[in-house]
This record gives sequence, C-alpha cells and structure tokens, in this order.
Amino acid sequence: MVFKDYTFFSYVFLATVIILFTGHAHGAGLCDNSPNTQVCYSIVYNRTDPYSASVALCNKLIYETKVAKVVAQKQAKSPEIEQCIKEFDSSISYTKVALVGLRGGHYPTLQEFISATQVNYQYCDSQYQKSGKTNPIAKSTKHLEDIAGVGAYLVNLLQ
Repeated sequence: MVFKDYTFFSYVFLATVIILFTGHAHGAGLCDNSPNTQVCYSIVYNRTDPYSASVALCNKLIYETKVAKVVAQKQAKSPEIEQCIKEFDSSISYTKVALVGLRGGHYPTLQEFISATQVNYQYCDSQYQKSGKTNPIAKSTKHLEDIAGVGAYLVNLLQ
C-alpha cells in the first residue's frame, strides 16, 4: 500500500516519538520492578540512571525523615515517641553514611545503611505494637519504609 497522504504517517511518527520521549523523561525502566512504583517515580522523576536516582533517593530520605521527626516531636510525650525520634536521628545519620558510600562507589555500604534505615522505621512501629498503643505517626513511618524500600531496589540496579 502506498501512502498518498504523508500527513497521516507524520502524525503517527510524531505520536510514537512523543510517547517514547515522555517515557524516557520520567525514568522509564528504573521503576518498572520497584516494590512501590508510585514512590519510585516520585523520586526518580526524570533521571535515567540508577546512580543519580540513588543520590536523589538518599537526599529525599534525609529530608522526609527530618519532616517525620518534626511531626513526632509535636506528639504527646511518651516512651514510644521518644524512641521513634531516636530512630529517626539514627536513620538520618545512616542515610548520610549511605550517601558517602554511594559517592565513593562503595555500594555494599549503601545497601547496608539503607537497610538499617528500614529497620529503624519498623522498630518505631513495633514499639507501639508492643505497648498496645496506636502509632500516631504510622503514616509517616510507612512512607519512610516505602522510600527506603525503593532505595534497596535502586541499590540492586547499581550492582
């Protein structure tokens, strides 16, 4: 079949190019198998390589943990909330060490310390479960666990 009207072909070509570039601009491929694709896409955004996405993730994790710490400090004082605040402080320190490991190309350090942050967030939740109380910052810790989970996923892409 011969195209007598090249306009149709050019529209199809243009649409295909736009779809491909749009997918590429939003980090297509990096988040395809992520444990939480929505969180992954919010971090990866327009990055196309795992290294820059991991740097962005570490910075996001530090920022979001600081925000969660402020939220925790506004809660009524309790042994559980005090423990969560300590866990958040440790997580911030661990993420900073992970970022140094990443920049130095030492990916096992990155993996170890990102995993440690996940344990810290889970420990915060477990303190409330043990006491039988409702965690007033459960949404914050869940969000942080999701970010750290994406971090563990991105580390695997680096290796």
